[in-house]
This record gives sequence, structure tokens and C-alpha cells, in this order.
Amino acid sequence: MKAKYLFISLALVGALCACSRDEESLFDKSAAERAQEALNNANTVLAAPENGWEMLYFANTESRGYNLIVKFDSNGKVVATAKNSLTTGNQIMSDESTWEVKLDYGPILTFDTYNKELHAWADPQEDGDGYLGDYEFLILHADANYVKLKGKKHSAYCYLYPMEAGKSASDYFAEVEAAQQKLCANGNIFHLGLQDKEYLLHDASSGLFSLTGLGQVPDPENALLFPFAVRKNGLQLSFAFSESGDTWYEISGDRLVSAKSAISVAAPATYFSEYLTLAGGTWTINITDVNDATKSAINTLNQALKKAYTSNKKAAVQGLAFKQNDENTVALIFSYLGSSNKATEMKYLYTISLQGDNMNIAYVGPADTNAEKVLTTFSDLETLLKTFEGTFASATDNALNPTNGIQLTESSNTSVWFKATGKL
Repeated sequence: MKAKYLFISLALVGALCACSRDEESLFDKSAAERAQEALNNANTVLAAPENGWEMLYFANTESRGYNLIVKFDSNGKVVATAKNSLTTGNQIMSDESTWEVKLDYGPILTFDTYNKELHAWADPQEDGDGYLGDYEFLILHADANYVKLKGKKHSAYCYLYPMEAGKSASDYFAEVEAAQQKLCANGNIFHLGLQDKEYLLHDASSGLFSLTGLGQVPDPENALLFPFAVRKNGLQLSFAFSESGDTWYEISGDRLVSAKSAISVAAPATYFSEYLTLAGGTWTINITDVNDATKSAINTLNQALKKAYTSNKKAAVQGLAFKQNDENTVALIFSYLGSSNKATEMKYLYTISLQGDNMNIAYVGPADTNAEKVLTTFSDLETLLKTFEGTFASATDNALNPTNGIQLTESSNTSVWFKATGKL
């Protein structure tokens, strides 16, 4: 994990350089005057937004980010609202307590009476550690558009942005969930362009990017982990990828952009292969929405299965999915109900190669003797398997997360196509 902390160090160096000032401007006021100004500013800024703040809360430096709503008033009351699987059971819950900004080597925001939605992250729980979160934060920056905090005990950065006026908590969390599905569902893989180099970002659905070099297979034991949170219009990193200091990536067309770098997704054909080899993901074929040739082959095979397994009225094809088999081949997993109501799976091998923006899929044969026996018993199965051969053009309606759906269309015969969704 040493390399991860190198990235953090570089980010801190950049931040310190950016904050340097000449001696005259630094000492034009006494330390006490500057501290009081910072305290007054923080109090004014935090209580100003009519609808409170959207808070991207990172419990510690290795924790994914969570979305909260915090609304401060000038009388020292704060209402915190949360919805997540860890502290609220995916229910929207709110609690009221008190807050204060005090001075301690700079302005400190403290939630000084117990608030269930905030202190839950710092409670020790049964293991004595809990989620290793904070309820006191050093205020690093505060203005009307943006507040940056740092946990006093566990040092994670948290970020506040003004909530839209009139927006309800239910609408806000619905937008966040939609953005999470759009950007991060199914272990999406991103490409990061940084300082003339390209990296891969894995494990998006975990809330912790694992960064590896382009073409490298992730090593879980030595992963560079970068926690992030999702907003409706982009991704908030807990800390920056590099000394650029950029932590906010906003959706812009088919990319996410910050001041000095950009995050994108590979073209659909390349992505199809990446997801198999790097993420270990599966492409599930929608067998109810396929071309006429595949549909006819499935129907014929269903009739053969019902005839062979008369004792099971449910005998039928259950599913088809591509998964990496070894370095050179991909398995199409054929799932069916036969003599019992438990699905049987057989593997049939293919090779997949990229040809520009297209993908060539070639059928090889059964993966083992059991698969060969099923193929011999149900000769119509080979007809089905060969409907996935050809050179396919790939397209997606979600350029930022193709796992939500890719359509592959045979280049020389557009009536042959199939749709696939990703799943880890």
C-alpha cells in the first residue's frame, strides 16, 4: 500500500504550494484576528443555505463516501438526514442535535451533542472500532459554494455543497441512487488520463477505485485505493489521484472531467473484452430479447428439452452468459432445467478478438465431456451456439457504464444481434 500514500503525499505537496503567500499578506493581521475571522466566516457560511448542505462523508481514508444532508441554523441546531445500508438500513432517517465552530489550531466544526445520523460513524459498536469515523472536523475551506473538512481523529476529507432550494430528501437520495446506477453499477471500469499516462479504475460499485496501469491485471494485495462518493452530476474523490489536487469530476458528455484530468470508458467492443478479463465480470444475454434466428433456436431447444424431461413441465433454456474461461478462450455458459428444478450449467468455448471497433466471436466447441454429451443429446443446441458467431459492431446507450447494456450487431447481417448486461 506504500504507493497509495505516495499519491497522497504528492497531493499534499501541491495543496501546500497552492496555499503559499508572501510574508506581508500572511502577517498583516494578528493570529488571533485571523482565527476569529475564520471562525466567524465558518459560522456564517454553514448556516446560510436555505436547504442545508449535501455532505459527502468519508469516515476514514479507506472508507467509501456516503451521502448525507446537513442543515445548520444560526441558533446552533443541526438536522442530519441519511440513507445508506450501514447506518439506516436503506431508510431515510433524520436526527436533530447541536453544532458549534470552535478554535483549536484553526476552526473546528463539532457536532457536540449526539446525532444518530452523524455519530453512528464514530460509535465503537461491538468490535470496539465501528466505522472509524469522525464527528469533529478541521475546516480547511469554507465559502458559499463549497466547504472542505478534515476529520480530526481519522483524517479523512469530507465535502459540503449547497443543497438545491426546495429539494426534498427523498428526491435527493433518488437522484443519487440513479447516478450510482448510471456510473458505478456492476463494477464499472473507467480509464483515467493523467500526466500523459493512462490508468484503469476498477471496482466502481464498491466505492473504492482500485488503480492499475493500462493493461495490467489488478493485484488485490497491492491495490492503490481511492475512495469516492457519487453526486447526481459526477464523482467526488476523498483525495486526489495526483499532485494536481483535483477531487471533483463532473459529467461532461461521455466523460467525467476535472481541471487537469479526465475519466472515460473504453469503446463498447474494447469494454466488452476488458470487463471479462480485468473485472472478471459476466455478460448476461437477454434471452427474451434476441434476434429471430436465436429466438427460433431457443424455442426449438425448449421443445427438445420438454420432450426429453417429461417429468418436469418447467424444462427449458434458463440463460446464456459469456465469462472468461482462460487466457485464450471465453465460455458461453448455457443454463437449462432438465430433470429437476435446479439449473444445470454447461460451458461452450469461443475466442473473441478485436478488429478495429468491431469484435469477432468464433465458436470453438464444448469445454468438457459433459458439455459434449449434452451437445450430442440435443443437436439443436449447436444451432443456438452458432448464432453468436460472427463479426459484431457494438453499441451502448450508456457510454459511461456499458455494463447497463451493450447491443452487438453482426456487421454483414444486421438481422443477427443480441443484447448483454454486465454482472460481477
